[in-house]
Amino acid sequence: MSEIIEGGFRYESVRSRAFWNNAHLDTRFHINHDTVQDGVAHLEDCKQNPTVGLLARKKFHTDNYPHYYKRNLAELRGSRYFSEAEKSFKDTFTSMYPRTGKARKFLINSESIVLNYVKPIKKTLGRMLFKLFH
Repeated sequence: MSEIIEGGFRYESVRSRAFWNNAHLDTRFHINHDTVQDGVAHLEDCKQNPTVGLLARKKFHTDNYPHYYKRNLAELRGSRYFSEAEKSFKDTFTSMYPRTGKARKFLINSESIVLNYVKPIKKTLGRMLFKLFH
């Protein structure tokens, strides 16, 4: 209920760009100009709201064509515009979260936090080991 603001979803543009970024990558077709534009737009969203951008990326990540996904991601990273935007995002993320960046990425990858709703805390072995060693 907290995501609905004035008849729309909160961060709808971020969600949309993350969806299209993944849709262009997880396909059998090679990348094109639209793929690069959507990838750069998604990275700009991630640069403005890093945690929300990464949550949206995780939410819309599919694994329909893993081989083609890796191929398309490699081709996309070969693009000058995308590689500059990715470097800019990484620099922004490390400057904004020098101490908590690893923890944020761990929580997102383990799906302890999600974009649409609040999940209750689960005390798992992975969480305990991460807290112990990081």
